[in-house]
Amino acid sequence: MDDEQWRRKIKNFSFDKCKKGNQGFQRILLQLFGYVGHGKSSFINSVICAWFKTNFKNYANAAGTDESHTTQRLTYGLTNNIVLVDNRGCASMSAYESGEIFAQLGNLLPLDQGVGWSKGFGLADRIVEAEPLVKASDFIIPIFVYSVKNYPTPDLKDELKKIFKHAQDLTAVIPIVVLTNNNHPNYKEITNMFTDIGTDKIFALENYTEKSPRRKVETDSAVIRFLYEVIGYAEFQAEHRQDPDQEMMERKWFVLKFIHERELKTQTQNLQREIDKQKANMEQEAKKREEEEGKMLQKIREQYQEKEKEMQQQFERERLRKQYEHEQRMKELEKKIGKNGRRK
Repeated sequence: MDDEQWRRKIKNFSFDKCKKGNQGFQRILLQLFGYVGHGKSSFINSVICAWFKTNFKNYANAAGTDESHTTQRLTYGLTNNIVLVDNRGCASMSAYESGEIFAQLGNLLPLDQGVGWSKGFGLADRIVEAEPLVKASDFIIPIFVYSVKNYPTPDLKDELKKIFKHAQDLTAVIPIVVLTNNNHPNYKEITNMFTDIGTDKIFALENYTEKSPRRKVETDSAVIRFLYEVIGYAEFQAEHRQDPDQEMMERKWFVLKFIHERELKTQTQNLQREIDKQKANMEQEAKKREEEEGKMLQKIREQYQEKEKEMQQQFERERLRKQYEHEQRMKELEKKIGKNGRRK
């Protein structure tokens, strides 16, 4: 099958044509997520250029740096039934930022609106407030975009394995990986890393950018093949899905539970830190008192030793005085005895 045949398949995709009908699903949301500065917006530019066969334009306001300009969940329609979603990226996959990512992936926050990070239970409040604005009929496919320029580490691998497991539990779909900067020397190591954590669909390409806007056959083909494979993936997944409303409810409970457990853990950690702080203060205070008591005892000991020394000196003076007096008396006696002896 060539690119044009794939294009027709993509253009004509509809859940109505699936084996079990639409089952309540209307369109595919290709939910892009990942780290800040890894090329999500640039990938959207590349998809739009390749799909619509247009010259390069910075449709998604790609930064072209390691920074991110995406602060909204912006949508880009490819067909009536296929929509790209540029979700806000995160600097790390900490529990705090992961909650925000899951809320976006689960389509629990409104599209084409600003996304502000919330601490505490603020995210749960935003999810509840957004209920009238989100659609259960959107079929979610998570797309993780990663720049090959970033070398893999054991910590990164463990972090991504956990995030991908959560994303799969949330959406019932294993995230598809898109690798940008695929000509970089790290490509093989990065591919192996994602394969090791259980990813079975990996696509790679060089994005169109303002520095490299010229259309290329290989980039266009990579984009069309990606879209074609995603359509097939969605059709396969749809055969095993039946109730969009129930799935939406399950996603909501998943994220709300995640928030609850995150905050419970955070509060427990904060409480433990406070206990440790108080314990350290008490130990420091006890040590201080012990040092003060030690100094007091030392002072008393020194006073006692000084007193003992003084008494010893006094005793020695008294002893010497007594000895002197005794010797004087003895001399007096000797004199008396001597005089008496001469008289006889």
